Amino acid sequence: MSRTYDLFLLVAGFAAFIAQTGCITEALESEPADGQVGSMEAALTSMNRLSMNRLSMNRLSMNGLSSAGLSPSGSTLSSTELIETPEGRELLAYVVRCALPEGESLSRAYGGVTYTFPGAVGVAPDWRLEPLDPVGQRWVSACLLAHVNGYGAEVPISLRGEHEALETTSAERAQLDVQEAAFYGNLFGSGPDQGMYACAGSTVQAQCGASSSSYVPWRSCSAGEGCGLSFAGPCRDVAHPELQACENTSADFVEDCFAEASGPDGWSGDQFKYPEVITVYLTRGDFNTLYGGCTPLP
Repeated sequence: MSRTYDLFLLVAGFAAFIAQTGCITEALESEPADGQVGSMEAALTSMNRLSMNRLSMNRLSMNGLSSAGLSPSGSTLSSTELIETPEGRELLAYVVRCALPEGESLSRAYGGVTYTFPGAVGVAPDWRLEPLDPVGQRWVSACLLAHVNGYGAEVPISLRGEHEALETTSAERAQLDVQEAAFYGNLFGSGPDQGMYACAGSTVQAQCGASSSSYVPWRSCSAGEGCGLSFAGPCRDVAHPELQACENTSADFVEDCFAEASGPDGWSGDQFKYPEVITVYLTRGDFNTLYGGCTPLP
């Protein structure tokens, strides 16, 4: 199914931009009144600020949630301690948003309030009724990492990858044509694929210089918090293809990525290869504003 571009809070780091657009997020701790259905749809649009700290602190709870279906009995979300706190509910909103497609939702009551979490992207629809398998774990992880940010400017993004849920329209590709970064890893369990990774897209590489520090997608973590996201280098190195993080680099997205960029002799044999990768695109105007230290795009 064709998917319109998603929204999430991208790193700003530029007070002038925030002041100009007025995209200041509200406090997420504000809860609906008792008995009110607390739909998270508005929160995902206006308060999309999932933090790396919340992902890291709740990985054990996420792992427990993945061991069964999200809702084996129907539309009620499976029991999880994540429903008990505002931070946990925020994470649940992103989990369901990433896993289930648009038009589906899950609800659960806690403390006299029923919270409803709508789907949107749909990279792991089978998780609704059955445990999340390793492939689904990596797709959901890539989607969650693509939405992580440490700042407060809301801009449109396009999520692309080798998954039917990530199909795009020609209008979306024309409007959001700047390849920023790609995300992959596994936030669940403790297998050989466990980790959180990002690599720099072609536009960041071309416009921001050749230093590794220029490639880092700083939007994912604010300066004041620890960041568990590991940076693998350029997704595709135009000048030195043997020194890139991903094996397959089509014109539209990358896949088959590693925790570290290859060396002159290729990747070491013991590195896990991630086929499940989500590449993020921005508009040219947003790239120029958010990457003010780089050469602007025309």
